[in-house]
Amino acid sequence: MKLNRLNLIRGIQMLFLVGIVSFFAGCSEEIDDSNYAIKDKPTLTELITGNDSLSYIKAILEEVRLSSSDRASSLSSVLSARGNYTVFAPTNEAVEAYCEKITGSKDVSQLTYEQKQLIAYSCIIDCGRANAYESAEFPVNGSFLNTNLNDRLLSCVVNENDVYIINGTSPVQTADYEATNGYLHLVSTVIAPSGNNVAELIKSADNLKIFGKLLEITGLQDSLAIEKDMDYENDENLPETRYWSSVAYQGSNQNWDIPRHRYLGFTAFVETDSVFQKEWGITMPQTNDFGDITNWEAIEPQIKAKVQAAYPDATSDDPKNPNSAFYRFVAYHFIKGKMAYNRFVHHCCEHNYRFGSNILEPQEVNYTVDIWDYFYTINMGSDGRRGLIKVLQVPTGEHEIYLNRISKYDNGIKGTYKEISTRPYTTGSGINIKINANNGANDNNASNGYYYPIDGILLYDIETRRALGSERIRFDLTTITPELISNNFRAIKYQAFQHGYFEDISNETDGTEIYYLVCGWNGYGYWHDYQGDEYLFSGLYDFILRLPPVPIDGTYEIRMGSALNPSRGMCTIYFGESPDNTLPVGLPFDLRQGTNYNKDTGTFENYEVPYIKDEDLNFDEDLIIENDKELRTHGYMKAPAYFWDTMFQSSARDQGYGSLPALRRIITVADMKANKTYYLRFKSSLKKLDSQFFLDYFELVPANVFNGTEPEDIW
Repeated sequence: MKLNRLNLIRGIQMLFLVGIVSFFAGCSEEIDDSNYAIKDKPTLTELITGNDSLSYIKAILEEVRLSSSDRASSLSSVLSARGNYTVFAPTNEAVEAYCEKITGSKDVSQLTYEQKQLIAYSCIIDCGRANAYESAEFPVNGSFLNTNLNDRLLSCVVNENDVYIINGTSPVQTADYEATNGYLHLVSTVIAPSGNNVAELIKSADNLKIFGKLLEITGLQDSLAIEKDMDYENDENLPETRYWSSVAYQGSNQNWDIPRHRYLGFTAFVETDSVFQKEWGITMPQTNDFGDITNWEAIEPQIKAKVQAAYPDATSDDPKNPNSAFYRFVAYHFIKGKMAYNRFVHHCCEHNYRFGSNILEPQEVNYTVDIWDYFYTINMGSDGRRGLIKVLQVPTGEHEIYLNRISKYDNGIKGTYKEISTRPYTTGSGINIKINANNGANDNNASNGYYYPIDGILLYDIETRRALGSERIRFDLTTITPELISNNFRAIKYQAFQHGYFEDISNETDGTEIYYLVCGWNGYGYWHDYQGDEYLFSGLYDFILRLPPVPIDGTYEIRMGSALNPSRGMCTIYFGESPDNTLPVGLPFDLRQGTNYNKDTGTFENYEVPYIKDEDLNFDEDLIIENDKELRTHGYMKAPAYFWDTMFQSSARDQGYGSLPALRRIITVADMKANKTYYLRFKSSLKKLDSQFFLDYFELVPANVFNGTEPEDIW
């Protein structure tokens, strides 16, 4: 449970006994009698109807329907049904003010149906299986986990007066009217998320004039406008509702929903004008009445000198050329995926952390260790090169989030993994730059993503790349499949996917089934999953995975997390620079193996995986190192000590015994270049329709780590 930092005037609580627990049901286009709530408390519709200050939104909800279908229910009927809905209802004064702003009149009848639909859809969150939000559960800095009916995530911050502000502009006036099917909160301004895309929103901010101009001169503003894959949307072969699974289950059946949309988006890290002035000495921009910079002739050569020094190999003089320093500088500021501030990292089962009462809504107070992940940027050159960005949250203070933070840890075999020191930010490098959660009065929640002001100049220069290339790069597969994030599936629900849904998963054969699973959505279990989620491939699978870029040229060991299981299959793995030309690496990987060691006799049940638990070695560091080396000769490593199983029984490193061992599989060692793209191919080695293949996290490990002068740490 999150600490409630508000001292809001609570809504008058309805004096009814608690009714029966509602069934979990999402919005459907038709409401029948069996769906109406049996209750002692009122429904949300009854709460709204009984409040005279909500008569306008009441009328709008009665008119607006859940979809364009003639059979679709009104939203008023939807909010009478069982479910878990959070409603931020605008007061009559709020609706009148919004109406006057867009029509010039307070006469609400002047609103078009589309305008009323925007008001209605924007204020309702269908929480699905999760509980509706009371104010104590509002995010303090970030977004709600579930989208509103417009498929937009609403943000929430707490202002200096301890008032919750929804989506940057809508203060919560009265909170926590409880209904049988959710919570009603009154807001004093209509919630209307911006229709501008990320580039447009950056350009409209009064403190981002320089970066907005850079978007314009590089032409990147045009490539950042995409919001939805219309080819997917209009695919006549897309199954209407269901996908049949051969091995994966949702509850008691094997039917899975297929996404109806494929939203695309971006997240930007942006220097304010004052940061450019402070760090690089750039002249502050002057603007005319239209917000255009009038002294760009003075500013441009100053910026040009700085970016050319950072990217000396970017030699084109045309800013629109991907091989120009201007273009490369701006492109490194954008990653793919619509990333709310509280979704950059996913807290679940990192060392000593407890997610609380609900793994799908992990607590946000008692953090324990640094948590991080890696993302790749949009293309930074005509050769398709991309940049790598590390995003890290610290457990102390206000739990700040940093870009490219490089730290030393108490990482011995008996260590705590507490941060000992970190490389500070210095002007001229892109290391250890703090992200700000919002941009003050400027909206940062765009129609296709978010932007965040940063406190330093973000560069992918040689110093930054060497720093990133000096440490083990462990990334969750979810962060290189940005569609999962843009469509709000990560850590929310089980989901199946059509072929071609992910840019980074390609060449799927007809027999390949693709699923995303998250612990807690379908019950808890003894999961050995990094961050509590995974991809599961099944059937006669055969597909290609595009890897993120390495930051510097060198020799890297490529590893994958391996939660083995008798239900898995056997896989042949290939590696190469082209998705159409990969070569097998190593012997087929059998994911069905178990491991057991008899301490009394010193014998293994499976000599292919000679795992001995640290405890059975009496925590003798020399013996532990020796067994780790022995495992490596067989192509395995113990799982990292950094994360625990989802039941908190012990570190994943300690769980290599039995029929469900947690290990790392060493795939290959390869020379890799920073400006090239690399691929892994995974192909079932068994002619079985019910074979499972588990993918969770990967590691790209430079030679100075896996073969350095000191042994690699166990974390």
